[in-house]
Amino acid sequence: MGTNGSTRDPGRRTDHIRVVNPADQRAHQRSPAMMTAWLRLDDDEEGPQEVRIRNLSDRGLMAEPGYPVMAGTRAVLTLPGIGEVTGQVAWYAEGRIGVALDTTIDPEQVQRAVAGE
Repeated sequence: MGTNGSTRDPGRRTDHIRVVNPADQRAHQRSPAMMTAWLRLDDDEEGPQEVRIRNLSDRGLMAEPGYPVMAGTRAVLTLPGIGEVTGQVAWYAEGRIGVALDTTIDPEQVQRAVAGE
């Protein structure tokens, strides 16, 4: 135990330690996105809720639902230009969720639909 009561070794280097955010552990490249979509959760009896999509890839997205969502929850999202896609909530942190999609989508198709092209 250190002199100030901590269990940290004062001689130990910690500059190599970093906190890992689940959003940074992605298998697919994400593109920033500012759009809304509809989210329906398997365990939600209220029906689809509008959510903000913050980023998007061909196999996942990050959204802000405005309420806590349990990791592992099955989800159906209605995306502009694509329609309904299914997936599973991979993580929830600080009001945001990561959803791993069951199928591949074209993020550019979604962006074009949002832009009105």
